[in-house]
Amino acid sequence: MLEAKGPPPAAGKNGRSRGSTVRASSQPSGKTDGDDGGKRGAPSARRSVSRPAASGRPPSSPGERGGGRSSPTLARVGSIVASSRPSSSGSQKGGEASVVPKESRDAIQNRLASAGFMAHDNPLFMHGRAYIGPVKSAQVLWKSDKPPRKDHAAPEWLTATEFQDQREVVHAKCEQLANLLRLSRKTVLYTGAGISASVIGQAALSGQNKVGWKPNKLCAKPTPTHCALGLLGQQGIIHSWVQQNHDGLPQKAGFPQEGINEIHGSWYDPCNPVVKYSGTLHERSFPWMENDAETADLVLVLGTSLGGLNADQVANNCAERSLDEGPRGSLGTVCINLQQTAVDGTMTLRLFGKSDDLLTVLLQKLGLSVPKQGDLRLPKESRALVPYDADGRRLPEGSKEKWMWLDLNDRQKIRITEGHNIQGAQQPQFMHIGTVGKPGLGTVVQRDDDSCSFSLSIEGATMRLGIWWLDTAMRGGVEVLPIVNQSPRFGSPRSEVGVAKAALASESRARPSSRAR
Repeated sequence: MLEAKGPPPAAGKNGRSRGSTVRASSQPSGKTDGDDGGKRGAPSARRSVSRPAASGRPPSSPGERGGGRSSPTLARVGSIVASSRPSSSGSQKGGEASVVPKESRDAIQNRLASAGFMAHDNPLFMHGRAYIGPVKSAQVLWKSDKPPRKDHAAPEWLTATEFQDQREVVHAKCEQLANLLRLSRKTVLYTGAGISASVIGQAALSGQNKVGWKPNKLCAKPTPTHCALGLLGQQGIIHSWVQQNHDGLPQKAGFPQEGINEIHGSWYDPCNPVVKYSGTLHERSFPWMENDAETADLVLVLGTSLGGLNADQVANNCAERSLDEGPRGSLGTVCINLQQTAVDGTMTLRLFGKSDDLLTVLLQKLGLSVPKQGDLRLPKESRALVPYDADGRRLPEGSKEKWMWLDLNDRQKIRITEGHNIQGAQQPQFMHIGTVGKPGLGTVVQRDDDSCSFSLSIEGATMRLGIWWLDTAMRGGVEVLPIVNQSPRFGSPRSEVGVAKAALASESRARPSSRAR
C-alpha cells in the first residue's frame, strides 16, 4: 500500500473495519443517549498525534489524496478572511434585511462556553446555543411517534417528526451561519443519505421520501443542496467534506474531488469501492476523518441523524471544543435537518427545514448567486496531459520530468494503481482483483455522459471512474491517481500541456454534462 503524507494511523495498516466501533464509521460507537434529554457526554479521548494547524490550505493528512501540492481550485482554502469574503448586510437581491447583529469571534466563543450543552426542554434547544434571533416555534410538517431509524438507539423523546423554521427565524439563523462561515478557520462538511434521498433513496423514516432506493441511481443529478455546497467548495468557504454516501453527487455538482473524503467508498473510484460492513476502510480515509475531527473550527452537518456512528466524532469533537474559550476553542457544530437529533443540545445553531431551501437563503446572505443544476461542464476529450508518473504518482513541484498522457478513450488499456482498497472493501465481485495473476489490468469500455463516468472492465469486473477525475488529474489535485494506462505516453509540460489545457478548458466551457441540465 502507498504511504501517504501526514501523521501515521493510530492502528495497524488498513486495520479499521467498517463494522467495528474502533475502526469504522458505520456502526454506533457503543454509547447511546438514552433519556438524558439530548445531553452528550465527552467524546472519546482525542488522539495526541501531531497534526497540522487549520490554516492556509487543507491539512496534508494520511487520508488526503490531495496532500502535498495544492490544486488551484483549493489554493484559497482557509485563506479567505472576514474582510475579503462576501458581505452579509442583508441587502442582497432576494434577501431580507438583517435581523441579528454581526458578532465577533470572541463574543460567540464566550457565549458558547458559558451556555454549555442544553437539555431537550431548554427553550433554545431547537435553535442552538449561540442563537440570538427571535424565539418562535417551528412548524410541524409531518408528525410521527416512531424513532428516525429502527437500527439506531434513540432517547424516548426523539421521533421522526419533521419541522420547518418560520421565515423570520430562517433568515436570522442563516445570517448567523453566514457570519460563522466568514469567521471559521476551517469548515468541514459532514453529510449523510438525507441530502441525496430525493434522487437516490434512503433508509431512514421520513415524510418527504419513501424508505427504499430509486432506480438508475448512477444517472442521478445533483440536488440544489449539492450544487450549493459545490459552490461553497469552489469559493474556498468549505475546506473539507466527510461524505458518507457513495453517489458522486458532490463531484457532479462541482466540489473538488481532492476535498472529499468518501469514507465508505465510492461508485466512481475503482481504488476505493463501496466498503461492506465486514470490510475495512481505505488506509487513507479514517486518518483523514480523524484529522478533520481534530482540526475543524466549524462543522456543518446535513442529512444524517447523528445516531452514534463512529464518524459522528467529526461533529461531536468540534462541538465539545466550543466549550473552550481562547485559541483552542472552536465555533462548534451547526446542523441542518428536518428531524431532530439526539445531540441537538450541543449545536451552535440548529436549522429546521429542507436543505435545498435553507442553503438558498444562506447563499443570499453570503452574497453568492444560487447555482443552476446545468452549471457542470465536462471536457469533451477523454485524454489529457497530467503531472503524474507512470505509476500514477504526482510529480514533485518544479519537477523537470515529462508529464503523462492519461488516455481514457474507448478500448484503451488501463491498470489499477497501487494503494487501492479493493480487497479491504470485501465486495465479492471484485475480490479476485489484486490477487496472484490478477493485478488489476483492464480496458476502458466506453464514456457514459449520462452517469458522468467512464465504464471500465477490470479483470472481467465492471467498475466506474468519474469523468471529473480527468480534471482532477490535470490540476494535480490528488497525490495518487486511481488508474493509469498500461503503457502510457509522455509529453513535455512546457510544450504540449499548454495546448492540451487550452483545448480542454475551451471544450469544458462549451459542453455541459447531459445529466446536469
